[in-house]
Amino acid sequence: MSEWERVRLDEVIALDVDAVPITATASYDIVGVLNRGRGLLFREPIAGDETSYKTLNRIRPNQIVYSRLKAFEGAITVAPNDLGEAYASQEFPTFTCGERMLPEYFRLLTTTKRLWEQLQALSTGMGGRRERVKPADLLTIEVALPPLSEQRRIVDVMAGVDAQIVALTEEIDAATRTLGVLRADVPESDEVPIASVVDGIDSGKSVQTKGEAPVRGKARVLKLSAVQLGHFDANEAKRLDDPSGYTQTHLVNDGDLLITRSNTPERVGYVAVAFDVPPETYLPDLIWRIRPDESRCLATYLAHVLSAAEFRARIAASASGTSKSMQKINKKNFGAIKVPVPDTITEQEAYVAKCDAMANAIRVVKAELSHLRTFRSAVLTSLLNQEIEIPEAYDALLEEVS
Repeated sequence: MSEWERVRLDEVIALDVDAVPITATASYDIVGVLNRGRGLLFREPIAGDETSYKTLNRIRPNQIVYSRLKAFEGAITVAPNDLGEAYASQEFPTFTCGERMLPEYFRLLTTTKRLWEQLQALSTGMGGRRERVKPADLLTIEVALPPLSEQRRIVDVMAGVDAQIVALTEEIDAATRTLGVLRADVPESDEVPIASVVDGIDSGKSVQTKGEAPVRGKARVLKLSAVQLGHFDANEAKRLDDPSGYTQTHLVNDGDLLITRSNTPERVGYVAVAFDVPPETYLPDLIWRIRPDESRCLATYLAHVLSAAEFRARIAASASGTSKSMQKINKKNFGAIKVPVPDTITEQEAYVAKCDAMANAIRVVKAELSHLRTFRSAVLTSLLNQEIEIPEAYDALLEEVS
């Protein structure tokens, strides 16, 4: 196995910015760059007469593009080879690969922790005071460069894994849409205020943490992201070093119905039933526990109903706040929201059964997707470290399928 040459990026890629003057009568499709090498972010088009920019950078197919300000988050990617007209501000420099670097290979590098850490090292400061990563600095990064034939083999192998990731993602999206239809098919019955079928709402406790990952078997407090749209993720938690201010009433248990009381307008009032909750998991102040009267309304029934689009809209309409980015619900307004509640538990159970079946199927595929992404990372790392070698005989297969 031959050692790969180590090169600076300025030896294999070149700054190649196409600054286009703004025309008042034209419209421009705008893109940004997602963090951790996740690709382009497609934004709303802007009209030339609605922007203060004098020029925009044209983003061309197979070009490397990164965010100077968010480079420390791994906001770098390679534009798709089928990209249409797309533009970004001057904060997004572009580069073209030379003959020794395949754009598809560099795209793989942008998904590695190694490159993210190199970008982070070039971006000093904290938060909004971080310095931008200049193109000249980015070009000083060193990478291992395989021969083109090996680049092609690695790209082809990883393309198979990535295709499966795309397929699973599309499967989840389709199943999620189906779940939305099932949730909207609420049993016909009289609507009653939520307050009339719950025994109360418990508040969590404000806590200051350093954001560290929880330690197994130790106290933890849920993050706001633990409660998603009709789904609970117990892994979304922070370590709680001092649980002395918490009591039994703040503990989260399997079967608890939780709701986010403060969040963005799109996420405020997310409702989900907790499951697989580790011991000593506590409720933060931004999440409430709803205690339904189970003789009248099942927690699982209420969770699915309140995740349906119609009732999500009612929750959002009841929220308020002085900031456009953060909204809050209060117990009085939330309790006044009306929902259909069948008289018999049997009807509720039938509705829950069909929704749960699809929700569980989504959960299984998400777990498969998570495992596949872990596998992808391990395989790519091994390939880039030359721990796995793809034999030259693979080239014959590439020729056959090309």
